[in-house]
Amino acid sequence: MTDPPGIPPVVPHSAAASSQVARYLAADAPPVPLHYLTYLFEHVADVIFFLEVLDGDRYRFSAVNERFTLTTGLPVSAVVGKEVDQIIPPASLELVKSKYREAIATRKVVQWQEVSSYPTGIRTGDVTVSPVIEADGTCRLLMGVVHDVTEHHRNQQRLAELEERWRLALEYSGAGAWEWQAGADELGGELTIFPFFQSIIGMGCSPLTATRETLRDWVHPDDTGAIEAAAAAIAAGKSERLDAEARVRHHDGHWVWIRMQGKVVFDAARKPLRMLGTVTDISVLKAAQHSLELGSLLFENSHEAIAVLDPDGRIETVNPAFTAMRGFTADDIAGKAPRVYNAGLEESDFDDALWAQLRATGQWQGELWSRHKDGHVIAEYRTITAAYGPDRRVRNYIDIGTDITETKRAEELAWRQGNYDVLTGLPNRQMFLERVARAVQVADRDATGFTLLVIDLDRFKDVNETLGHSAGDEILREAAQRLLGCTRDGDTVARLGGDEFTVLLAPGRKHIDEETFAVDRTAQAIIQAMASPFALGGETLHLSASIGITHYPKDAADMESLVKHADQAMYVAKQQGRNRYTYFSHVMQERAQARRQLTKDLRSAIDERRLDVHYQPIVDLATGALKKAESLVRWTHPQRGTIGPAEFIPLCEETGLIVELGEQIFETVVRDVVGWKREHDASLQVGINVSPMQLLAGREACERCFQMARDAALPEHTLVVEVTEGMLLDNNPFVVQQLRQIAEHGMDLSLDDFGTGYSSLSYLKKFKFQFLKIDRSFVMHLEADTTDYALCETIVTMAHKLGMLVIAEGIETPEQLDLLKQAGCDYGQGYLFSKAVPGPTIEGWLANGRMPWMRAGFAAQAFKRAPQKLS
Repeated sequence: MTDPPGIPPVVPHSAAASSQVARYLAADAPPVPLHYLTYLFEHVADVIFFLEVLDGDRYRFSAVNERFTLTTGLPVSAVVGKEVDQIIPPASLELVKSKYREAIATRKVVQWQEVSSYPTGIRTGDVTVSPVIEADGTCRLLMGVVHDVTEHHRNQQRLAELEERWRLALEYSGAGAWEWQAGADELGGELTIFPFFQSIIGMGCSPLTATRETLRDWVHPDDTGAIEAAAAAIAAGKSERLDAEARVRHHDGHWVWIRMQGKVVFDAARKPLRMLGTVTDISVLKAAQHSLELGSLLFENSHEAIAVLDPDGRIETVNPAFTAMRGFTADDIAGKAPRVYNAGLEESDFDDALWAQLRATGQWQGELWSRHKDGHVIAEYRTITAAYGPDRRVRNYIDIGTDITETKRAEELAWRQGNYDVLTGLPNRQMFLERVARAVQVADRDATGFTLLVIDLDRFKDVNETLGHSAGDEILREAAQRLLGCTRDGDTVARLGGDEFTVLLAPGRKHIDEETFAVDRTAQAIIQAMASPFALGGETLHLSASIGITHYPKDAADMESLVKHADQAMYVAKQQGRNRYTYFSHVMQERAQARRQLTKDLRSAIDERRLDVHYQPIVDLATGALKKAESLVRWTHPQRGTIGPAEFIPLCEETGLIVELGEQIFETVVRDVVGWKREHDASLQVGINVSPMQLLAGREACERCFQMARDAALPEHTLVVEVTEGMLLDNNPFVVQQLRQIAEHGMDLSLDDFGTGYSSLSYLKKFKFQFLKIDRSFVMHLEADTTDYALCETIVTMAHKLGMLVIAEGIETPEQLDLLKQAGCDYGQGYLFSKAVPGPTIEGWLANGRMPWMRAGFAAQAFKRAPQKLS
């Protein structure tokens, strides 16, 4: 059998080491004729070559086909018989030989991809080499096949370049790219994201395996359903495109809005194989969309009336609140200017000034009046703002209005309540002072002046106490109207409080005499008006007024002094008999200054404890024994000498110093009583005068006094608290409570100056008094068979019937003493026995056991037991 031309001879294999080729060549009748194989060798599309294996890692081409020449450009004659070192390019030679050695050593087929440079250019081929093993186990022949993939490789490179350009184009457009390879699960498979997609979500660019679980971890829970629904539609072949928006978790944890778009590649059975797509970061778009939605919600649901105007100031649209506030719908006023609903109550050039400012600054705001569609007027606060486009040109004007009608009404009401008296409708103290201050400024500027009147209704307190406060309010309203009738236009009539009014007379006459006449006439008119009867229900009341008058700048250099001086003049008018007017004089000021200085000195004296406590003895009229004493405070002024209590006690009450002074007196009395008891075993009962102010304002001081008495362990009934009828007039519940606490602390109560006040027997019933004191006014003119005696006798009888003992004040003569004893009086005090003396004097009497009024002759005659009744 002859070998086919071009095919190297093949040594037949032994039976043990036979090969398929050897069997085929040895066969008598090969299944495929050799000329077919020869044709295949020459015309196959791949390169086929045979190498003879030589010693020393040398290989010689024994046969190559025509495809070798077409691929490399080397003719067969130039290749066959040459070793590979002469044919294979040096850059590829070492790789090629290593593969040959591997095939021989492993006796297996070896494959690799080889890139070599030949005359036809750089060629890329998939090489397969098979070793031919001889019967003795050696390999003397290698058979190789090369599949030329140069064009495929070039196409792949071009495709990669195109894909890269596509990715770059996407990235430059703000989109990223991704690729999905299908898996067994409709949501499974491999998802590859490319660099720009990576930058969007902050993740690495290596392929990600996508499953339902990882998808749910990656995609926001609220958006997972939409993604799964889109994937299910693709898996079912119902859709070939993906277009979905979702929030995905950024690598740092926050959510990023993305839009994914892609097209699916299906196989013949409409099963998805892969999908390529783009991704876009739409977070900014979503934020803008959210802002637009919020803006729309705000526009539709705002309580403010909003109108959107075009650059020319015409209305484009309005919100529901606009219609609710002004009654106009968008159809009513579209294309019209806002002046259609302005009320036009501002100045004529207001609208032009508004738009001039708006165009200059881009904003206007302020209060103005608009008119509802039905015609009623609305107070509103309006803001108009220009909205600019990217080119800084005005796109629109936003007109926002807030209805402040109720607010303005409330402000007006609050202003009236703050500046006008609710009862009379007159300006109150605040507005009055503002007008006086303004009048002072005008007078200073124009070198003019003005007059101020302070009016106080005389005995108005009696009206409230007898007829009630409602009647008093009616009187005040009528008095206000009468004052208005006595004044001119431009004058200010105000109510300062209570029953005190003021009139600020505006300057109306240039000559001083004319002005003085006008003031006198006004003051007299007020006196007469207030003296006219007041009709109240079925009763007629007669009142009067006292007026104080000051003139600026003659009587004062400032507003406060002017008002104060008018007040001082008014009090002088009251002191002079009421129902009159008095001009301020500087003598009044001097008296007021002296009063202020006295108050200052009094405060200093109390702070330094320079006021002394004296005691006036209270004598048992039956025996002459010293049983009691009344504590009285005395003040020796360093310059003026002795100042009587009638002068400084009212000052203490006005200034509140009475509380501190009362506590000092109580402390002194307790100390003296304890000393007399300790040194002389004297059980002397001492009375302490208490002011209503002490009970009303000195709760803590009262508690301290109670504690002093407890600490001193004074026996009950040692101290007597003396109160006047005037203290009980108001029936103040706190005063009542304090008096009851005094009794609970073991102190007796004494009703002082009985008969000089209202002498209401209800006080004697309501409060348990142990003592009742007859005022000195009944004693000083006491004679037999007189009214004073009858009153004293009646008071004594009544007190005894009510279980009280009686003390008579102001006893100065033996005759008074005798008459009081005959009337049944229990105790007495007065100059007949002793004036008030310091504590040490009392202690001296107790030490020697002799009282000054128990002198020889007088005592025996004065304290004989007197008959119970005069005949």
